[in-house]
Amino acid sequence: MVQEYLNINYTILGMLTERGTGATYEREATRRIFKPLGMRHTTFPGTDPRIHGPHNRGYQILKQADGSTVLRDATVWNQADRWAAGDMISTTADLERLLFALFRGEVVPQPQLKEMFTVPAGVPDATMSAGLERYEDKGTGQVLWLNSGGRFGYNTLIAATPDQSRTLVYSVNATDAKAEGMKPVAERIVQATFLNRD
Repeated sequence: MVQEYLNINYTILGMLTERGTGATYEREATRRIFKPLGMRHTTFPGTDPRIHGPHNRGYQILKQADGSTVLRDATVWNQADRWAAGDMISTTADLERLLFALFRGEVVPQPQLKEMFTVPAGVPDATMSAGLERYEDKGTGQVLWLNSGGRFGYNTLIAATPDQSRTLVYSVNATDAKAEGMKPVAERIVQATFLNRD
């Protein structure tokens, strides 16, 4: 048995939300999470390709038919086809609000929160839980819980130690946002925040 991440799971979650509530996924996320937590700058843009408000520009490297590459501004590329798996625009301040509220048990009831901090038993090298990923640094034993996301031009992460003594929220330009693995700049940011070995 191998653990595998699939975006389709978030699409299914969105569909289940709509079936169970009779309202749109966007409405329920806004009503149940964004508004209560004061996440005023988190939106679902739908088919509007623009990012409203201050934002960094995102760039993506694209391979050409001849094998060469070209750098393109991906800031206005619409992500509506990702729906519950990525059709959301937020700020790092709003994501930080979400991170603190989630870890303090203000987003989901305690049984579901416990599940989010539990990886499945009997699955070798399992790191993913119900919505979070567990990372343990081999050198220090430091445990982090995180969630990351990448869309063309952008890479975002929220992460914290279990006691929230250290937290990190970032959004960086990622010219290869859909590539496998953590980007080198992002990895150095995480290491500087959490894995200080002195």
